[in-house]
Amino acid sequence: MLEHVYRRVAMSQALDATFIATCDEEIREAGSRFGANVIMTSDAHERASDRVAEAVANLDADLIVMVQGDEPMTRPEMIDLAVNPFRDDPQLGCVNLVRAIDNKDDFHDFNTIKVVMNQKDEALYMSRQPIPTAPASAPAGFSHHFAYK
Repeated sequence: MLEHVYRRVAMSQALDATFIATCDEEIREAGSRFGANVIMTSDAHERASDRVAEAVANLDADLIVMVQGDEPMTRPEMIDLAVNPFRDDPQLGCVNLVRAIDNKDDFHDFNTIKVVMNQKDEALYMSRQPIPTAPASAPAGFSHHFAYK
């Protein structure tokens, strides 16, 4: 999967270089076997964004695109789409790709990030929990009716 994701990301027309940031020697070896650029990082990071921040600290780059190594559905066009807004607004800080949740399973899946957006398509809130979610103090049998596209 690592090689698949790496190669798909590297196919993006918007990127000049692709790297794997890891603290794991086994991942470094696997990446090296298929010719990946690998940057070793500390094993103390709790989040991928912290690992990426360490990895790119000494790179000369105008823009960093972070893709998790376990995202096999990543397509090069997705990277290009995510990078395009920075061409129009160099002051932009961050972009996340989103799509409408169209089924109940994804809506309740902890691995599917839910995003509340305003009318300008700006993210206001992100959660792994369904939004809205029942309060922890909800009585037994309490439920919300959720709408999803």
